[in-house]
Amino acid sequence: MKILLIDAPFDSRFSGGKKKSLSSVLNIIPSLGLGYLAAIAEREGHQVRVLDCAMVPGENAVAITARTFAPDVIGLTATTPSMPSVLETARAAREAAPGASVIVGGPHPTAMPAATAVHDEFDFVVVGEGEVTFARLLRYLSGAGPESPDEIEGIAFRRAGGVVTTAPREHIADLDTLPFPERRLFPPLKSYRPTPASCRRLPLAHVMTSRGCPSRCRFCDRAVFGERFRARGAGDVMAEIEELVRTQGVREIRFFDDTFTLNRRRLEEICSALRGFRPRLAWTCLTKVDAVRPDTLRMMREAGCWQVLFGLESGDDRVLESLGKKTTVEQNRRAVLWAREAGLRVRADFLVGSPMETLQSLEKTLAFAKSLPLDFAHFNKFVPFPGSSFYAELVGEEQVIDFTGGASILDHEEILYVPPGLTRDAFREFLNRSYRSFYLRPRYLAGRLAAMRTLTELRGSIRGAIDINSI
Repeated sequence: MKILLIDAPFDSRFSGGKKKSLSSVLNIIPSLGLGYLAAIAEREGHQVRVLDCAMVPGENAVAITARTFAPDVIGLTATTPSMPSVLETARAAREAAPGASVIVGGPHPTAMPAATAVHDEFDFVVVGEGEVTFARLLRYLSGAGPESPDEIEGIAFRRAGGVVTTAPREHIADLDTLPFPERRLFPPLKSYRPTPASCRRLPLAHVMTSRGCPSRCRFCDRAVFGERFRARGAGDVMAEIEELVRTQGVREIRFFDDTFTLNRRRLEEICSALRGFRPRLAWTCLTKVDAVRPDTLRMMREAGCWQVLFGLESGDDRVLESLGKKTTVEQNRRAVLWAREAGLRVRADFLVGSPMETLQSLEKTLAFAKSLPLDFAHFNKFVPFPGSSFYAELVGEEQVIDFTGGASILDHEEILYVPPGLTRDAFREFLNRSYRSFYLRPRYLAGRLAAMRTLTELRGSIRGAIDINSI
C-alpha cells in the first residue's frame, strides 16, 4: 500500500498569520512520532511519503500531495493545540484522496479517543504508543492481518452510529526493538529551524532515548507513553547518533526525553560514549531538579552537554505543591546553581495561571526567575490539557474548556482558563509583561552578548529579541 504521513501546519497565528510574536521560540523540527511510523510502515513493506506542512509552503500542499500520490492510507498526529489544524488537514486530504483510510494518533486522540473518533475526517484513532498498533492496522487494511478491527488493541472507530474502543495495548517494553525514525523522508535536517534557545550548532537532530515518566505532575498528560520509565540501551542510542552524523552531518543532539538523567548508570554509559565520539558533538537535554547532582552535571559537561532545561514551573512553594511537582523553590535554585557551576547554560520553563495561582504568586515567580542565572526562561500559560489530572478535576466540577479555537501555551490573547485568584485582564497583562521584564534587562542583555559562542546563537537571539519587543 501507499502510506502518506502528514505533519499538519502549526497554528497560523505563530507561523506567518495574524500574530508573529514569539514565533522565534517555536521548535520547527521533524516529527519524531511520524518518523517512527514511517520506519514501521517501510518495515512492513509499504511505500511511504511524508509531508511536513511546516516546510512546504502553500495552502494547497496537502491537496496536491494527496492527489498526486494517491495514498491508500493517510496518517496524522495531533496534540490538543494542533487539533483544529489537523481536522482541516484531514478534511483536505480526504477530499483529494477519497478512497484512503485516515488514521490519527497522538496525545489528544489518546486522551479523548471517543471524542476524536466521532469526526468523519477520521476512520481510525490510535490510542497510546502508535508503532505496534499502526503496523497491525496496516495489516488489516491491506488484507494481510486480522479480519476485524475489533481484534486490534489500542484503537477507536465508528460503527453503527456509535464508537467502538478496543482493549488498551501494553506499552512497548523493549524500545531497542524499534527501528530508528526514518528521517530521509523529511526535508534535510539542515533546512529545519530548531528553537534558538537550545541550539548552538546546525544541523541539529532530536533523539528520544526513553519513554514514560514516573512523576505525577497534575498538569501533564502521560497518556501516550505512561508512567513506567523505559529506556533504550546506550549502544542503540549511539548507533542512531552515528547514523545521523554519517547521513546528515549532524553536529548537535537534542535529547527529547522527559527526564534524560533518570537512570544514572545508563547516563554514565551514554556520556562515556559521547566523550570518545568523533567528531565531538554538542548536546542538550531536559531533566528534573531532583534528578541531578553536581557530579552528574560535571560529567554531562565533559561529554559535550552545554545546556540543560529544567521545568521549574513556579517561584511559590504553595503553587509547586498544587502542581504535584514534589520539589521546592530552594531545590529549583540549588539545581540551577549546580548547573552553572558545572559550566552549563540553563533554560527554565515556568507554568503560570494554574488553579492555585494569584497575582502575588505570579510576581513571586517572575522575581524568582530574574534572581536566577538563567540563560532563557519561558513563561508558559497553563492549559488544562485532556489526559491531565487538572483536566479531569475541572470537568468533574462541570467547568467547560473550549479547545475549538486552539490551545497554544504561547498565545497570550487566547486564554482558555483563568484561575479563581486572577482576573482575565490581570493574567493577560502579566503574560505580556513577563517576557519583556525578564529579557529586556540591561544586565541580562550584556550577559547574553558576552556568552555568545556561534553565529547560530547570535542570529537566534536577535530574532528572539525582535519578537519579544513586539509583544
